Amino acid sequence: MRPATPAADPDAYPPPADADTGGTAARRYHARYGSVLPAIDLTASNTPPKVHPGAHVIPLPFPPGAPAHASGLDPAASESLDNLDNLGALLALLCGVTRIDWTGAGVGAGRPVPSGGGAYPGEVYVATAFGLCHYLPAAHALELLSPADLRADLVRALSRPPAHRPELVLLITTRQDANLARYGPFGHRLQALDTGVLTGQALTVLAAASARPTAHVLFAERALGGLLGLDPGAERVHAVVTADPACPPTPTAELLNRRSARSGFEPAPVPVAQITELLDQATAPLPLDSPDGPGTPDGPNTPDAPDAVGCELYLVAGRVTGLEPGCHRHDPRTRKLVPLTPGATPRALFPPGGPGELAGFEAACALLVVGDHERGYPEHGDRWYRMLNLRAGILGQRIGLAAARVGLGAGLRCDFVSTETDRLLGTPPGRTALLAVLIGPERGSGTPTHHLLFPGGHR
Repeated sequence: MRPATPAADPDAYPPPADADTGGTAARRYHARYGSVLPAIDLTASNTPPKVHPGAHVIPLPFPPGAPAHASGLDPAASESLDNLDNLGALLALLCGVTRIDWTGAGVGAGRPVPSGGGAYPGEVYVATAFGLCHYLPAAHALELLSPADLRADLVRALSRPPAHRPELVLLITTRQDANLARYGPFGHRLQALDTGVLTGQALTVLAAASARPTAHVLFAERALGGLLGLDPGAERVHAVVTADPACPPTPTAELLNRRSARSGFEPAPVPVAQITELLDQATAPLPLDSPDGPGTPDGPNTPDAPDAVGCELYLVAGRVTGLEPGCHRHDPRTRKLVPLTPGATPRALFPPGGPGELAGFEAACALLVVGDHERGYPEHGDRWYRMLNLRAGILGQRIGLAAARVGLGAGLRCDFVSTETDRLLGTPPGRTALLAVLIGPERGSGTPTHHLLFPGGHR
């Protein structure tokens, strides 16, 4: 039997900002739903992606880099074909369909970011000089919601706006009921993690396009929702990404090869040097408007290391050559792994008999994002819970990209009981595991895949 839905249960998710309880509701939600495994209804369907009936649809060139006439646009009707092509490339690499996967369940559209249960609760809105649009990943097209340039209005709603009007504003929202039929109230935590993954991908793609992006999690939620025309009971803004003028983003090998290791892992050792390289890449400073980071004259914040935004990384080594099995804490200042609990294994992180235990047994190691709940409640109240899980999603996506870069497979998992995992890790009071990323060589050749995009762009 699944847990009660949010409509029947006041503890199902933290209240909106204007009904904040200083963290009391968020603590209650996490204890009841966010820290335990949900009863999953595998027969339930996820909510379909959002569409705006009647909106003008602008097809985008696919593959990115194809001639403009291939998009179906009339060149005489738009002065921004080059910008649209660049935008199309960015959105395809953000959350579009980039490959076709063959699995035991059949043929599926592969996207560059994972999502819990394939729900994809996040929606992406784009504000540029030619208007406000909503992205349709399956069609690789934009729905034009307004031809007005709303960038200045959107930026005014940010708590730490950039010093100048950005060229591009991405708004990442979540549909509140996207996965609740399957996961019950636990789905709200998955939604925050999922939109964090999308935010992390946006930062990576925009940085690769030399666009100097910044992710914003501090903003007037109602004001932004009003500008997008959102029903706050159905959909809310979770993150905003601002960016300067960008070059055309080039598909890189790690952006195209990063995917969940659905075929499992070869139970083979991995050298510690490979894990160290992965950690160095994954823990590079985040361009985030962190409440802990100092402001600068040229922008909202200097980049922050993961520990400056309430998250730490723990590594549980199983088959890592040169590293004793057990739990280690990553020190971002010394870049060293500090031994904590000897003998702990990735397998022990997950309940016995479940798919997580098997995956943990096969994986070489597990990286866990551990968050400090109590750190942010005094300043941000219940909203801190969502902000912290969103940051964990950003780090999870960066770990997955770093794994692809060093030639390893990765899998993001939440099917652990937080209290038991925290006990195994020996986390201090107030800190809890938010996300586990299993790392290792992917079994065999992995899921058979046909890439729709190629490194270096269109062919």
